[in-house]
Amino acid sequence: MTVHPPRVGVNLMWLIPGVVGGSEDSTIQALRAVSDLDAEAGCEVVLFAHPLVFATYADLERRFEVQEVPFDATSKVRRVVAENRQLAALAAERNIDLMHHAGGVVPPGVRMRSTLAIHDTQPLDIPANFSAKKRWYLRAMIGRSARAAQLVTAPSEFVRRRIIELCGVKSDRVAVVPWSTPAIVRARPEQIEAVLVAHRLPRSFVLYPAITYPHKNHAVLLEAFAQIAQRTDADLVLTGGAGTCEEAVLERCARPDLRGRVHRLGRIGRGDLDVLVQAASVIAMPSRYEGFGLPALEGLAAGRPIVVSDTGSLPEIVGNAAMVLDADDVKGWARCMFTLLTDDFERDRLIASTVEVAASFSPERTARALTEVWMRAARSTP
Repeated sequence: MTVHPPRVGVNLMWLIPGVVGGSEDSTIQALRAVSDLDAEAGCEVVLFAHPLVFATYADLERRFEVQEVPFDATSKVRRVVAENRQLAALAAERNIDLMHHAGGVVPPGVRMRSTLAIHDTQPLDIPANFSAKKRWYLRAMIGRSARAAQLVTAPSEFVRRRIIELCGVKSDRVAVVPWSTPAIVRARPEQIEAVLVAHRLPRSFVLYPAITYPHKNHAVLLEAFAQIAQRTDADLVLTGGAGTCEEAVLERCARPDLRGRVHRLGRIGRGDLDVLVQAASVIAMPSRYEGFGLPALEGLAAGRPIVVSDTGSLPEIVGNAAMVLDADDVKGWARCMFTLLTDDFERDRLIASTVEVAASFSPERTARALTEVWMRAARSTP
């Protein structure tokens, strides 16, 4: 039985800033929220990470005890080797009672009481999105890791159910620790104008922030927007890195019915993206798979009208504050986008619900759910 307060290590060795996307943002936000609980957290937290993490997020060193773990950040293989060879010894030196693995894998070389965050089960649900080598590695490691941990956290009830179904983990060992609403710094009108000018965007636009992977379903959104492009002054803005569907997306954008009406910005700075979320006339997310759907929550926090697909976690996240429809209903997407662009009553109705839904995903809720998991696991029988 662990004495009070338990010392909880957080394994961030998987996190190389700017590489892992939404799971990076959500993990950093969760840690800051735990810090803000202060003594209420009931445990002492030590972060184990590459020096780049603390250079990028300098406030973490002020908030927590930290342990830098240098390794070659450009090599995933060397990162995995360092994690398996160094983490357990460093944890022993720091008198860690429980290690929380925030990146979805419990390293085989770290044999100690653990909790595990699984952000989604995409490698098991959509294996075609991954290379053969990564697919083999993740399929082997996710189930083993989930069964090795005392408790597992999932960001949504959707992911929780998939972990139970796919990994053979009992339901009482998987808890929902939802991601939290990001802090919104309201952009001034001149800031919005500057970002629109810099990216050569009109004042009215539909925004979809997503890498061009197959499950992000850009094809349906493009076909739907083509049906309304001649009936609206709004354009379509696509942000996010290039995935395996990039060439197909660019080819569709170049056809006559969409030419000049779609702005493929690619990956842009976080500051500019935050401004675009606030400035968007509509945010559309036709994704066929989301473990959480952070862009939807960001849109709610910014008070934007949103339309999302009825798959994965998205309906769970948006509640009654968004339009929800079949991911592949092209006519439905065209109709919903046109309605939100032209019907002030419907826009206002949705916007009125966004504040309450966004507020329910508070940082405090995230922190309390996470620290409760840590305390349960620290006190459990190994």
